Amino acid sequence: MKNIILFVVFILGLVLVQFANGQSVDDIIDQYINARGGNDKLASIKSLYMEGSREMMGNEVDVKVTKVDGKLNRVDFAFGSNSGYTIITPDKGWSYIPMRSDKAEEIPQERLKTMQDQMDIAGPLVDYASKGYKAALQGKDTVNGKDAWKILLTGSNGKEETFYIDTSSHLLVQTRQMAEVGARRNNSGPTEVITDYSDYKDFDGIMFPQTVTTEGTGMGAGAMIFEKIVINPPIDDKLYKPSN
Repeated sequence: MKNIILFVVFILGLVLVQFANGQSVDDIIDQYINARGGNDKLASIKSLYMEGSREMMGNEVDVKVTKVDGKLNRVDFAFGSNSGYTIITPDKGWSYIPMRSDKAEEIPQERLKTMQDQMDIAGPLVDYASKGYKAALQGKDTVNGKDAWKILLTGSNGKEETFYIDTSSHLLVQTRQMAEVGARRNNSGPTEVITDYSDYKDFDGIMFPQTVTTEGTGMGAGAMIFEKIVINPPIDDKLYKPSN
C-alpha cells in the first residue's frame, strides 16, 4: 500500500510539474514581450533598417540590414573596395560575395527555407503558436554570468532553437541552434551556433540589442555593433532583387 501511495504521489508530481511548466513558458514569453515594448509596439514594426559594423578575420566590415516583415531580409556588407549582399524573400534568395563569384548566385530552396525566419522582425517567440512553433520550458541556466530561463522552440519542420531569457531584465541574452550549412562545408557534422545579445537600447519605445555576438572562430564569428536603428522606414523596391 505504501508503495502504491508513493507511486501515485510521484505521478501527481510529474503532472503538476508539467502543468506548471506549460503555464510558465507562456508567462516567461509574455514577460519578454513586455520587456521589449509590448505586443502592440512589436506588431507595429512593418520595416526596419539597422546599420553597424563588425570585425571579421581582422577586417572591419560595414553592415546594413534591411527588413520588411514577412517579405524581405537583406544584408549589405562592405570592406575596403569590396561589397556584397544576401537577399531573402518568401520565394527566392540571392547571395553575392565578390571573393567567390563575379555575380549574384541564387540560394538553393532547401537552404532558403532555413533562412526565411530572418524576415520575422518581431522574432519567433512573439505569437509563436500562430507561427507553427511549440515552446517548452527547460528550466534555468547560467549564461554569461546571468540566470536565464531556457526555452526550446521547435518549428513545424522540426528545426529547434533554444532561447535564454534573463530572469531579471526578461530580455533575450542568448540563442543556440544547430547549423547544417556549416556542416556541409567541412563535413564534420552539424555545428552549434551560439549568439549573444547585449547592450539593449530603447528605440521609439522598443528595446533592441546593439551588440549581437556569434561565438566561435571563422568567418561567421564576431561581434556586430549597431549604431543606427530606424523603425518603419520606406523601403525601395529595388532592394528585393540582386543588382548585378
